[in-house]
Amino acid sequence: MLAQAANPNFSFQVSGIQGPVLENVQKSVESLPRRLPEKASAAEINALFDQINTTVKKALAPYGYFTPAVNIQKRQPKKDEWLIRIQIQAGPQTTINTIHVDVMGAGAKEKTLQKALADFPLKAGMPLDTDVYEQSKKKFLSLANAAGYMSPNFKQHEIKVNKMTHRADIDLVFDTGPQYYFGGVRFNQSYYQDSFLQRFPQFKEGDTYSPASVLKLQENLTGTPYFSMVSVDPKQNPDDTNIPIWVDLTPSKAQSYNLGVGYGTDTGPRLTASWEQRHVTDTGQYLKTFLQLSTIQSTFDARYIIPGKDPVNEQYYIGLSYLQQSPNTSNGRTEKVSWGKQQLWGDWTLSSSLSLQHDRYSLWGAPYEDTSMLLPSLTLYRGHYDDVVFPRNGYSTSLTVRGASKPTYSDTNFAQAEFIPRFILSPFDFSRIVLRGDFGYTAITDPNDLPLSLQFLAGGSDSIRGYDYQQLGPGRYLFVGSAEYQQQVYKQWWGTVFMDAGNAVNSLKNPQNNPLGPDEPHVDLGELLKRSVGIGVMYASPVGPIELTIAKPLGPDTSGISVQFIMGGNI
Repeated sequence: MLAQAANPNFSFQVSGIQGPVLENVQKSVESLPRRLPEKASAAEINALFDQINTTVKKALAPYGYFTPAVNIQKRQPKKDEWLIRIQIQAGPQTTINTIHVDVMGAGAKEKTLQKALADFPLKAGMPLDTDVYEQSKKKFLSLANAAGYMSPNFKQHEIKVNKMTHRADIDLVFDTGPQYYFGGVRFNQSYYQDSFLQRFPQFKEGDTYSPASVLKLQENLTGTPYFSMVSVDPKQNPDDTNIPIWVDLTPSKAQSYNLGVGYGTDTGPRLTASWEQRHVTDTGQYLKTFLQLSTIQSTFDARYIIPGKDPVNEQYYIGLSYLQQSPNTSNGRTEKVSWGKQQLWGDWTLSSSLSLQHDRYSLWGAPYEDTSMLLPSLTLYRGHYDDVVFPRNGYSTSLTVRGASKPTYSDTNFAQAEFIPRFILSPFDFSRIVLRGDFGYTAITDPNDLPLSLQFLAGGSDSIRGYDYQQLGPGRYLFVGSAEYQQQVYKQWWGTVFMDAGNAVNSLKNPQNNPLGPDEPHVDLGELLKRSVGIGVMYASPVGPIELTIAKPLGPDTSGISVQFIMGGNI
């Protein structure tokens, strides 16, 4: 007689089968104790034992074993433990005798369905696998829906099993039903012009219906600053092949404010503030501003956004910005007004701008100089990460080119390019590898003619750790590389080791910090390439990785260590 107490522990040992069949049986019987109520009675535990035989046979059936012999032995080594040994003689495996699979209806010639038909995984002579059969049925339904056939069904879906001959006949006929089309899109809201909102759908009335396009419309509207709630509801009617789309929109607050304080080893103490005016016009134009104040770098940026013909993938802007920076012994101030456009170009984001820029700057304590220029710029960006907060795998790459010439309202001639690749890999669940680079070149006769805001500099928490922020440079050449291994230690806490290398120099034959220093005939690579190694601790916070590092520069003329703080610096 079993005493009523806390539920005992159950162990199951299954023998006689292997591979996926064993895995399915093991998983099925191990789920039985989880169905028991807390402090199950003796009758309820005995009922569990009675279910084992039926559970095993059900777990064998999907693989074509319909006549198994199952022997169950129960043993109780301790009062609160049960050991159940299950010996299985699976018997002959049922194989497929005949198979008939066909697609009919308006979408019978649909390429994706025809390919699924040609690639149907079950063939005559193969072992019967009902799980594969059910998955194939779901695939037909999914492909039909994706192609706009919203009322598909199976005219025939039958498996006849002869337990005497261990042979099975499959008859599967899939009917796509009629083709469905998009009806009109109706927006329920009270602020924006309907003509503006009608630019969001990536489809038009009469196009072939696509659930993916409906989901994309939901994502596009949710991703704007205009709305706090978005509901996209297809109104399917079984008597009509046109599906109208109803969209309920709740406008976001007209204004948004954010204020923050913080500290970084690159910037020192800092204050940040942002303000958005989201409802400037009923055609989607809005204003956003950002301010950062710190001892090393202060910025102010204001942009007036004008949606394009495709407001999700095309935007224009007018911008005003101010930058004050003082890395080491250099100082600079930049005022700029810009006209720009950002749009999707295939898988790339293309950003182009034309800026009227004025700079007042001093390089390495030299007298201040003033420059003005008309500066065109073009940036190509492409990236994909499996998570925007703490990615485990992904990449990004960007290429920026810019330049100015004296005939077009500029005080100097120059051309500049910068390439920034980044990769994140996770070979194991408990590790990450972060690789990043930054490579640039400026074509200019006299580097002193280039303002501080356009100079290449290196060093700092997101560059070469172990060196102060923008300590290296300025220079016409920029080359920075970093490799970091991160190991999970406990929950959200990770340990890191890394090596950084690179420099910002005026000439590959003149690695010294003097922008106009003389060429040296024999440059020591160790002098040209500044290197550092270090360790750190990282916390994977809900807002992104926060990392504290200790880095030591390598080389004969270096000493000491640097403690640096990084937040969200991986992507």
